[in-house]
This record gives sequence, structure tokens and C-alpha cells, in this order.
Amino acid sequence: MADRAHPVTEQRHADLRSPLPADERDLPVDVPWLRRRAKLFSSVSKRDFHLVTDLAAYASVSGMPYLAHYAAQVYTGPKTAPLKVPLMAINLQLVTTREEADRALAHETMHLVVPSYGHKAAAFARAQLLLDEVGQLTAVPA
Repeated sequence: MADRAHPVTEQRHADLRSPLPADERDLPVDVPWLRRRAKLFSSVSKRDFHLVTDLAAYASVSGMPYLAHYAAQVYTGPKTAPLKVPLMAINLQLVTTREEADRALAHETMHLVVPSYGHKAAAFARAQLLLDEVGQLTAVPA
């Protein structure tokens, strides 16, 4: 198994633009902020998911090892018995800023919305749309 994503996928992920104001992008991620942000992504995508930051618990429930280089991952359950509410794990050792969290949430939410897109350009266009919609929800009126 590869110990990192394909370079094209990494670049598409890095190109995602967070709607956060510049002075907030480098702020550290804490779990309460991450949970509030995840609810926004759930709202704009119309897809519920359980946010998990305990990677050992995620691995136990999913039955899959959580690889150390994964910033985030979703688990929808086995094809024969999908979960009613998927799990989304975020690795807080790798996702340390709010901008990184926005990218991870958008990327993984995209997989829940359009799983068949994989890591194609269209998938990341959808992830960017999710980011833009979250930005519209959180925009401060002038």
C-alpha cells in the first residue's frame, strides 16, 4: 500500500481554497471548532456523518487500519449493509490548522456526495463548491 496519495490528488487537494478569512486560516484546530465546521459541511451537502477524531475507535468500528499518512477518511460501511450515518475520521496530528481542516472536510464530504467521482478533477470541483457554500453560510455581512 502506498504511503502517500498520488501527486495529482495531493495537488488537487492543496488547491482547494478555504473560505476562512486570512487571519483565521492558520489558527489551530480544536475539536469543538471542528465539530461546528463539520455540521456546516453536513448541512450544505445534505449528508449526515459522524465526526471521529479517535483514530483507534474509527479503526475498530470500520475494521480497517487507519494509516498514519491519512489526514482524513470516510467509512460508509460494507456494501451489503451500509451505515445509515457514515463515519468521517480526521487525524488531528496532520490536520493542525483550520485551513487544513476545511480542505479535509470538503475532500471527505465530497466522497460522501459523489463517491463514484474518486479523485477526478470533477470531484475536487465539487469539493470546492462545498467550501464555497460553507463560506456563504459563514460570510459576515458588510
